[in-house]
Amino acid sequence: MVRPEKTEPLAVCIDADVLIAGLLSRTGASHAILVLGELGLLRLVLPEAGVAEVRRNLAAKLPEAVPLFEEFLRAVPTQIHRPTAHDRERARELADAKDVPILAAAIGAGARVLVTHNIRHFRSGEGVRVVRPRTLIEEARAWLGSLGI
Repeated sequence: MVRPEKTEPLAVCIDADVLIAGLLSRTGASHAILVLGELGLLRLVLPEAGVAEVRRNLAAKLPEAVPLFEEFLRAVPTQIHRPTAHDRERARELADAKDVPILAAAIGAGARVLVTHNIRHFRSGEGVRVVRPRTLIEEARAWLGSLGI
């Protein structure tokens, strides 16, 4: 039996809203994306600004969930990315002003996909496609189906 060639996992940048939804619910597409990252089937890129936003929001609204997030960061392979000024310039025309650091992190980290519930704040470009969590999961199911899985 010939083994398939190993490929690198798809680099996926995760917005703070998807992180929070995935951490706080054990169902749904946001959680499934985090699980795929934990399994190494996706390479999870977390924008440094998004990590700070999750910490801020959880501390203010749901402090009992802060340890859950910190455990996630320790246990699941992630890349926390701080975009450069050049990355921010490339993202400037493709995102609402407050969301430029999120898209800039995706661009700088080489992510092919930015997953967010707030797709109206972003436009695809610079090699990054912006999708909702459900869209990414539907595409993953179709890909697995094409392999007979």
